Amino acid sequence: MSAYTVAAIGALIDTHRHLVPILEEHLIDNEGEVLPHLVLADVVRWLVEHRTSDPEVCRSVIGWLEEEFGRGPEEVRGLITASGVEMIPDPGLPGAELRDLLGPVLREVDPWSGESDR
Repeated sequence: MSAYTVAAIGALIDTHRHLVPILEEHLIDNEGEVLPHLVLADVVRWLVEHRTSDPEVCRSVIGWLEEEFGRGPEEVRGLITASGVEMIPDPGLPGAELRDLLGPVLREVDPWSGESDR
């Protein structure tokens, strides 16, 4: 955890107020401590659950992650890769269609894109 990753989670939640309950529950479960990788993984699970009921919010969150990845320091890029992009369900599973929302920058780190070096 770094100050950069904690700040990124704060900015994501502040920009997308639908996600506030995720952070609130996380803070209760973790005695007030923000664990960015866990929060972002919970956000991706929320996106999967709400992909059809709140598609605009899902699109906006993925777009925000795309922008933040492009401007963020290495710690933030690692957070978005490991606990964001890589947490999207594998092709063929419900929620995998979220990969279609990834922009060109995040497609490069998506292990299923074919463009990834992994």
